[in-house]
Amino acid sequence: MDLAESRAAESRTHEPSDAEVVRSVIRRATSLTAAANGGRHELLGPDLVLVAPGEWGLLLRVPADSRLARETAMVAREGDGLPVVLDWTDVAPLAVRDRVRSRVRLAGRLFAPQGRGRRLQDGPVELLLDVRQVTLDTAGASTLVDPADLLRVEADPLATVESALLIHLAEDHQDHVAALLGLIDPQLLRGVLGVSPLTLDRYGIVLRLTRRHSHQDVRLSFGEPLPDAEQVGHRLHALLAGRPA
Repeated sequence: MDLAESRAAESRTHEPSDAEVVRSVIRRATSLTAAANGGRHELLGPDLVLVAPGEWGLLLRVPADSRLARETAMVAREGDGLPVVLDWTDVAPLAVRDRVRSRVRLAGRLFAPQGRGRRLQDGPVELLLDVRQVTLDTAGASTLVDPADLLRVEADPLATVESALLIHLAEDHQDHVAALLGLIDPQLLRGVLGVSPLTLDRYGIVLRLTRRHSHQDVRLSFGEPLPDAEQVGHRLHALLAGRPA
């Protein structure tokens, strides 16, 4: 490995991989849009998509009496699966310019195999999703993610509490947010009119620097990834104090 490759590998350890970003978006989402057989279906609720334990794909939870469940059951008799496209939009919890942080699209086929299509206790049914293509759009750039990587990685441990943590930080600890600016290259702060925490994950925090006609996102690394959400406050204080994690 040459110097450039070594530096690239090091930088990757301080921010989530594309597969981790996708898993985290899916994990914290409470809505998604499914397009299948010419129809669009808006699904609402937590844990809409889960990894199928010991299986080859994901599990999509849908209402038992939905058109999507019926069409999947009909196609399943032919063994080919129902072609489907799932879309998520990840929106920043705070009011910032350009609040859409990322968009995720999964394309694949839905199946309702024996034992998977039955009604769960709370009403929905679980359909198996054989993922064929995964696309992540961030900052105007589109990236293909290996479906195998998506199934292999875990969602960020902060994914489901990130929104609450960011809102708490912005509303109750604005002094901490301002202090974090001291860790940023002064050259990047020229013309900055405001700052907001945009993203928080186990690798660090991303601040959005807002200027009159533009904005810029800057990541501050925790050094070592967080094991859980309980360590967020400690890591932020260590970051401000310039101490190692």
